[in-house]
Amino acid sequence: MSQNDFDFEFNEDAAPKSSPKKKKKKRPNRFVRFLLTLFWALVLVAASLFLSYFALSSASDLLGINQVDQQVEIVIPEEAKGSISKVSKILYDAGVIDQPLTFQLYAKLRHMDGSDRGEGKATRQFLPGTYVVNSRWGYDNLMNYLSYERTEESELDIVTVTFSEGMSAAQIADKLEENRVCSAEDFLEALDGDYDYAFLERIPEDERFRRLEGYLFPDTYEFFVDMKPENVVKKFLSNYANRVDDQLLLSMKDLPNGLGELDNLMTLASIIQKEAGSYEEMCRVSAVFHNRLDNSADYPYLQSDATTNYIKDSIRPFLNVERPELYDAYDSYKCVGLPIGPICNPGLDAIRAAINPDPDIDAFFFVSDDAGTYYYAATMAEHEANIAKANAVNKSLKD
Repeated sequence: MSQNDFDFEFNEDAAPKSSPKKKKKKRPNRFVRFLLTLFWALVLVAASLFLSYFALSSASDLLGINQVDQQVEIVIPEEAKGSISKVSKILYDAGVIDQPLTFQLYAKLRHMDGSDRGEGKATRQFLPGTYVVNSRWGYDNLMNYLSYERTEESELDIVTVTFSEGMSAAQIADKLEENRVCSAEDFLEALDGDYDYAFLERIPEDERFRRLEGYLFPDTYEFFVDMKPENVVKKFLSNYANRVDDQLLLSMKDLPNGLGELDNLMTLASIIQKEAGSYEEMCRVSAVFHNRLDNSADYPYLQSDATTNYIKDSIRPFLNVERPELYDAYDSYKCVGLPIGPICNPGLDAIRAAINPDPDIDAFFFVSDDAGTYYYAATMAEHEANIAKANAVNKSLKD
C-alpha cells in the first residue's frame, strides 16, 4: 500500500461524523394564525357591543326612558320584605323593569335592604303590599314608592289625580285634600321636610316662602287614600328627577345671567308658565325676559303681573303677620332681576322655553288680549299702543 493510500484511509477513518440536524418545530401556517386572530377580534367586538348595549339598556331602564306607559299591579309578599333580589324579580316578571341586575346594584347602592345609610338617616327597605306602578317610572321613583308605609285599610284604595302646569303648591295641596290623598295642611307642612334627591342640593338656602315650590312636577299621579304626606311629596320629587333629566340640565349650563343655575332657570320657567300658553308663545315671552336680563341697566325689573298675583294668592293668605321684605323678594316690579324663587310648578314646555328663547324677538315688552293674541314692543311708546289695541279687543269681546 502506498503512502498516499494510507493517508487517504487514515483521514477517512479519522474524519469526525457530522451531528444529526435538530428537527424544527412546526409552526401553524398563516391561514390558521389568521383564523385565530379573527376569532379573538370577533370575541372582543362582540364583548364591546354587549357591554355597550347593556350600559345603554341599563341607563334607559334606570331612568324609565322608552318604556311603555302603562299601569301595572304588583304584589310584594311578606317574605320579600327588604329583599332586593326578590323585589327585582317581581318587577322584572311584571314587565316593569328590563334589567334586574342593574336594579339590584342600584338598590344596594341606595341601601334599600335596610342597611345603615349613615349620618343618622332612617333605614329604608322594600315593604310588602299591593302596589300599582307605572312601567315608565325610573328606579328612584319605584324605590321610593315601594318603601312607603301605608295603613292596611287604605292599601288598595287608589285615586288618580291630574295636576296642571302652573299650579302652585297651595293649589296642589287643595287638590290632594279634595281627592282624599292627605290634608292640604299636612302636605304643605311636609314640604319643609328633608328629602334625599340630588337636585335639591342646587336650591339655595335662602328665605323663600316655600323651598320646594317649582319642583312639584305637574302630571297625572296615582295615590293611595290617606297616604303619608311625606310620601306624596316624594312622588312629585321623584317624577321631577325623572323628567328634568341630565340631558335637559346639560342644555342650560352655558346660559347667561345666572340661568345656568337650576333654581334661577326654574324661577324664570315658572313666570313663563303663568304668562303664556303654547310652547311657541312661551319662547317669545321667554325672549322678552332674556332681553331684559341682558340689558339690566335699562330694564332692571322683569315686571310680570304673575309674581304679584303669587304674593296675593299664595303667600299672604298663609301668613299671620305682614312680611314686606318677603313680598318684595317675590315682586318682579320691586326686586332687580329674578325673584327669590319659583312662583308655580312649571311643565317641560316652560322649562325648555326658558332655555331656548325665540331669537327673532328683540322686544322688551309684551301684552296679551282676552282673545289670546300677544303684542310685542321694543319701546314704551310701542307698548302703550299695544295696550290700547288689547283693551279695544277686550272691550269688543264684552259688548
